[in-house]
Amino acid sequence: YGNTATEVSYMVTKLENCTLITFICSVCSFSGILYAGFCGAIFFSKVTVIQSRARVLFSDPIVIRYGHESNDFVESDDEETSSDDEGKQSNRIPCPVLEFRIVNILHSQVGGEIMDASLSCTASISAEDVDSSIQPNVTSTNEQNHLKSQNYFAHWFDGVTLASKKRFSQVEVDEDPSSALSVKRVFSSVLIEASDHPFFKRVWVARHILDETSPLLTSEARRQVRRNGGFWPDELNNHAEVRRSLKFNQIVVSLNGVSNISGSSVYAQKVYDFVDVNVGYQFVSIMYRGNDNVLSVDTSLINDVKEQKGGGGEPLNVS
Repeated sequence: YGNTATEVSYMVTKLENCTLITFICSVCSFSGILYAGFCGAIFFSKVTVIQSRARVLFSDPIVIRYGHESNDFVESDDEETSSDDEGKQSNRIPCPVLEFRIVNILHSQVGGEIMDASLSCTASISAEDVDSSIQPNVTSTNEQNHLKSQNYFAHWFDGVTLASKKRFSQVEVDEDPSSALSVKRVFSSVLIEASDHPFFKRVWVARHILDETSPLLTSEARRQVRRNGGFWPDELNNHAEVRRSLKFNQIVVSLNGVSNISGSSVYAQKVYDFVDVNVGYQFVSIMYRGNDNVLSVDTSLINDVKEQKGGGGEPLNVS
């Protein structure tokens, strides 16, 4: 019967008569290819974002334990002490401990661990509240850019950046220098004990000691701790004075690691406000053994707290 083009009938022998239809079909085909490509790219980006999120839960409250029960690991360096020395040591109050905890949602799954996990905490403080003793260590973002501009070789930039990070534990940021309403903020690194976890499987309790080097304390509280030999002053050993000794706006927590399931880098963030602090409380235990004697975690108790040993918790507004 002969060959007939699909876009023409048997009565039309010249394709030039169907130029418009050919153009419209080409545009439709090209649009379909673009649509399929965009859908694939969006789907891939969504999957990547989901895979890069660490499956963890942060506790909503931050607790601060103070008094003689705050640091159970504080011991004397002397093996033998007299009764007078024991009396003096009993009056030494360890510095309060700030705590929050993180729970791995995939704790019950094989391969749900987060490998080489690390925590970093940064406190947001008003520039007016920064202690004068640490003001020389505060650098602004403009100063950091000026340091980079003084170097003419690109391979020097990384070294200057690392040096500035090691030298400056506080960074001052001016949100809008051209505005009269500009607010300067200082972001200070907060030291977390055991900030690295090689095999994060279940629960991770992060602790920060409120001592003379803590950026979360007021300058006056820091000086009193320093004058007291690194111990917490007795006149500040109550929930009202502990809260009054704190001075920060927010605490930004970042968790980074490698998922044991996908092998991809994962991260999670949490921002704590000043109102999230509970003074004189500690977290309840959330780990238990089931009927099969397997250690498990009750994630519903992650935000449950109880008054610290010895009492002294501040009144809570549970409404």
